[in-house]
Amino acid sequence: MIDLKSPEAFQIILYLVVPGLITTYLRAQFLTGRMQKHTDAILAYLTISLIYWASIMLTGLTLKQIISDPIFSLLAIFVGPGLFGLILGVSAGTDFLRRFLLKSWIFQRLKLNLVHPTPTAWDWKFQRGETHFLLITTSEGLKIRGEYGSNSFASNDPTERDLFIEQLYEFQEEGGPWKKAEAGKGILIRPSEIKYIEFYPKLPAEKVQDD
Repeated sequence: MIDLKSPEAFQIILYLVVPGLITTYLRAQFLTGRMQKHTDAILAYLTISLIYWASIMLTGLTLKQIISDPIFSLLAIFVGPGLFGLILGVSAGTDFLRRFLLKSWIFQRLKLNLVHPTPTAWDWKFQRGETHFLLITTSEGLKIRGEYGSNSFASNDPTERDLFIEQLYEFQEEGGPWKKAEAGKGILIRPSEIKYIEFYPKLPAEKVQDD
């Protein structure tokens, strides 16, 4: 049995766990920001670390060359996985790789599908960072209109899906124009109050009143 306090165990963790942990952390920042408990994710860290090292070996470098140079070794263990995580995160966040593969000949020919990396529709919609007008129907049937922009926030905690809208809008009649409330007047809505949300792109000027 390996002594976890031994130098050998430290090297195993450093080379086979740390790169995967760093990669996973950086990738998560482009998705939901959530990570598994480390005790549950060790196998995932190990797998990602092996994939990372395999990609390094494809450049022609050997493990011996990496270990023999302390500076290069630190770069390979800490900086390289960070860049690897950024690439994976951007790819997953923009859905670029998944859409590319789904459009490829082999995926269409074999009718293959890929599981989406984002776990919920809530995460997928709000992580895109787009500005929208929202029409929120509460659990009591009330209608709340507002603008969700860069200063708004949607929780990515699966147990507490609260929502902050930075600018409220008022309306006098159903189907009438949206009139901006007091500038900067926002609202925080608890998840238990949200029944459903309708998303609209920027409305035509005649549908929005500033005063």
